[in-house]
Amino acid sequence: MAEAAVTLPLLLLAALALVQFALYAHAQNVVTGAVQDGARVAAAADRTLQDGAEHARAILRAGLGRSAGDVVVRPSMVGGAVVLEAEGHAPAVIPWVAEAVLPLRARAVVSKEQFRAGA
Repeated sequence: MAEAAVTLPLLLLAALALVQFALYAHAQNVVTGAVQDGARVAAAADRTLQDGAEHARAILRAGLGRSAGDVVVRPSMVGGAVVLEAEGHAPAVIPWVAEAVLPLRARAVVSKEQFRAGA
């Protein structure tokens, strides 16, 4: 009984850490994919930066659910490239730390499609 009393909390802590890691990895992958796809949409010749940002936000809502509101998407144009950045946080599932959050950040740069005569 003594061994079980010592090892059970450690096993539960390890299981909780694995779940937290999986949730964080999923959230980071969703944010990265959203900015990449949003930048691709915004880089199309007939689309705007806002089209790309809205597309990225739609992917975030689909992948993160209500946590998507914690991620801010910022589109910009640098030279001839579309830059889409997302920054926010994912909530932690650690029960004894109420305000714990994990940072989410991604950036994608895609050249804007355009017609170039004689190229």
